[in-house]
Amino acid sequence: MRLQRTLTPLETWGFGLTGHVIWPSIAPAIHAALGPNAVFVWLPGAIVGILLNLQVKRLGENWPEMAGGTPNYAARLLKSSPGLARYAALGYYISWISNVPVAAIILTKLIQRNLEPLGVACPDTLMKIGFVAVVFIVAFSGTRALSILHLCFVIPAFGLLLLFCLQGLGWLAFSPSSPGFFPSSSSPLTFVEWAKWFFFVTYATYAGETASSFVGDSKRPAETLRFLTVAAWLIPPVFLGGSWVLMRLATEPGLGEDTFLNLLAASKPFWGKSASSTVTFLLSASFLLSCATAVSNCPRILYQLSLDGHLSSVFAVVSRRGVLGPALVFTLCLNLICLIWGNVSQIVAITNTCWLVSFMALHLGLWLRRGRPEVRWPWLSLGFFLVEVAVLFVGGFAWGWKNFLTGFLFPLAILAADAAMRRLPFAPFHAAWWIQGYRQRPKKPIEDFVALQVTVLILLVCSAVTAGWVLGLKFNAVPSVNYNLLLVLIHGVAFVGVAIACWTSLPQVVSMDEAREAAEQLFKIALDAIAVLDENGMIRQVNPAAERLFGVSAGQLAGRHLNQLLPGLANQPDEWPGRCEQTLNPHGSNPLVLEVAISDRFSQNASETNRDLQEYVVILRDITERVRAQEALQKANEQLEIKVEERTSELRQTVEQLQVEITERRRVEENLRAMQNQIIVQEKLASLGSLTAGIAHEIRNPLNFVNNFSELSAELAQELFEEIENQADRLDTETSELIADILNDLKQNLQKINHHGQRADRIVSNMLLHSRGKSGQWEATDINSLLAEYVNLAYHGMRAKEASFNITIETGCDESIGSVEVVPQDMGRVFLNIINNACYAAHKRKEEMGGGFSPLLSVRTKNLGDRVEIRIRDNGSGMTPEVRDKLFTPFFTTKPAGEGTGLGLSISHDIVVQQHRGELNVETEAGSYAEFIIILPKKQARE
Repeated sequence: MRLQRTLTPLETWGFGLTGHVIWPSIAPAIHAALGPNAVFVWLPGAIVGILLNLQVKRLGENWPEMAGGTPNYAARLLKSSPGLARYAALGYYISWISNVPVAAIILTKLIQRNLEPLGVACPDTLMKIGFVAVVFIVAFSGTRALSILHLCFVIPAFGLLLLFCLQGLGWLAFSPSSPGFFPSSSSPLTFVEWAKWFFFVTYATYAGETASSFVGDSKRPAETLRFLTVAAWLIPPVFLGGSWVLMRLATEPGLGEDTFLNLLAASKPFWGKSASSTVTFLLSASFLLSCATAVSNCPRILYQLSLDGHLSSVFAVVSRRGVLGPALVFTLCLNLICLIWGNVSQIVAITNTCWLVSFMALHLGLWLRRGRPEVRWPWLSLGFFLVEVAVLFVGGFAWGWKNFLTGFLFPLAILAADAAMRRLPFAPFHAAWWIQGYRQRPKKPIEDFVALQVTVLILLVCSAVTAGWVLGLKFNAVPSVNYNLLLVLIHGVAFVGVAIACWTSLPQVVSMDEAREAAEQLFKIALDAIAVLDENGMIRQVNPAAERLFGVSAGQLAGRHLNQLLPGLANQPDEWPGRCEQTLNPHGSNPLVLEVAISDRFSQNASETNRDLQEYVVILRDITERVRAQEALQKANEQLEIKVEERTSELRQTVEQLQVEITERRRVEENLRAMQNQIIVQEKLASLGSLTAGIAHEIRNPLNFVNNFSELSAELAQELFEEIENQADRLDTETSELIADILNDLKQNLQKINHHGQRADRIVSNMLLHSRGKSGQWEATDINSLLAEYVNLAYHGMRAKEASFNITIETGCDESIGSVEVVPQDMGRVFLNIINNACYAAHKRKEEMGGGFSPLLSVRTKNLGDRVEIRIRDNGSGMTPEVRDKLFTPFFTTKPAGEGTGLGLSISHDIVVQQHRGELNVETEAGSYAEFIIILPKKQARE
């Protein structure tokens, strides 16, 4: 959430006067040290302060969305050097932090000094902490409360200060008792002395730009920035005029650096007896106002630095009411550190070093960005930068090198703390923790608000009376009492009272104000006309929408009875229905139809004493267009129903015709796809057949030579062996045995060659068998006879190969099948492949299991109407799911090497599915059976 624009221009102007009000707390020490030469320190400071205000105004006009003011403008100017940018901005931040603890320490001493004659002991530490805490308590409740409190005190304080300056100058110029307007003499001023005190003068003269810190949350930023010009031209009469009065009138010996005594001596000639109380008021207001400004602008500096990516994102968290919680807590911690430190002179010297460094960076940034529209006097800025460098080193060292070095290191310490916060897992160091807390539902407002206010009022009054009575006793006991303490207490009590109110009554008031504003906003922006009526139906209030609806102003509607505008309503509101439709007849326009909703704001059972509070809220909505649209829609519906009926009849006929065409087109498309598939299969078979026949014929000739000569060589080897046996007596035994071994090995090798040659011959035979079917013709075939023929052929083929082969064949043919249109040669090949595999599987299982197993082959056909089903089942070992998935893959076989080619079932699948547009499925159970199911259409679409 970003800062909301909640501050009025007047409230931001009050913050812009803080720099001027700081002057009384700084000027006496400078004049005590320099005497008349102090003017030469204030004069250049005032000139630079005026130009600085005008320059900051230009920067604010260029970046109106930025909060934090001058230090964040400097950081934006130095964005190309982010390290220097954040260092400079934090220097400004540190310089303002010192205001709160220093003011708490000085005010505590001032009160102690005034309480000593009364014999009242003052708790030093508790009072210092109290001054710091009360300002932060107000700040944590929201900026508005602090800004209004600040404005209430800054106006009289600045008025008295301006009066001191102008009246003092007038008294010096025109009073007969004046010591003279100009001093009679002055001592020479060295550069070291000038730099030493200019080091402090800048803290007041440069601070006139404070209003720029609040541009980001000002309702009218342009007016806030415009006040910087006013503040600039108020610098000469305050800083130069006041310093001149102080120089000429605060000349009594023994005044020293005491702020109160110097101002008292300067104002007594023209304020007389009231000077003491006026100066006390001015000083206490000066310190408290600087505290209020510090806790307001310091969190904004951190907030904008976080938004710009210079600091941790936690500092950018802001509550719904504009409280920068994390930034305020961090600022409070630094204030407490300074308060514990307690050495005012060191704190001021260190923070002034940070202050001057920040403005050096600003002037450097202006010089580096010369030529940009936001920069007014770049060459002057360069000159100011060089002078400030000299003042920083000469004047800073004059106040002690330790303070000077500490001032340089202070911003680095804050940067180190920020880096640690980013890395430590402590929840309050991270934005999510604060956001979650701010998003929680706000506490329910106190129901008995009046009782709370009475209690708080009683406590405040009793406390004030008690304190007044005690102080009165003390005052009466002292012969000559100084009533300056009363003014300091008034300031303190005002801050304490506001702090109490901020956490008791103010939240309730704010909640009520927010609710009222929300209700008024809803009332004004409502699109529907709203009218508030009294108990008799007379109009009390209307919103802008009602004025537009009735065509007259709110003043003309007030006091008229609603039934004068809507004649359909009865005279008494009690008789009106909760919701109805009425006709409005505006002058010179067509009648309007209104939807009227009437509700009670209060109970209708209100007592007679509260009868005058009875109000009715009437909501009126123009539904003329809707009524006309409904009437037009009704007519259109009637006409549409007629047209729909006519069109429905036409569409029904069209749909029927389209259905016939779609059916015919689907039949043609199916036939076309079947023919395409059939052509593809036939082309594949023809190509494969041609390839197979060519390869087979080419291989068979050399293969025959291999087989024949292997047999012949084996016979020759045998004859040679027999001849060697006959000649055995002519050879020694070892040679004879060696030759016999070689001949045996040769014979075995020839047998292996012959064995594998025969295997290759079988493969070639299968390939030739495949190639011979390419020229088959479609014929009406008795599928039962074709199946029986190939069952018999397969059986005798297996018997010829394996003399031990035997199998029981069960047949079940459906004679009602009739003729089936197939290619007999191709289907015969399918039957032969499947039956051969079935006989082989059953026979192998017989060999494995022995005499306890009887091989069985079952062949059945079934008439399915326009299709025929053929089932071929064996009781062999069946197949696993993995084998079944690869069953129709070319060259896949489960038979041992040399016994199968892997082409039979692949070709069979293509013949059944692609060529004959049928189905070839397998049902099997491993270790039990395997059944091939062939489904063929009786007629083939070959158009």
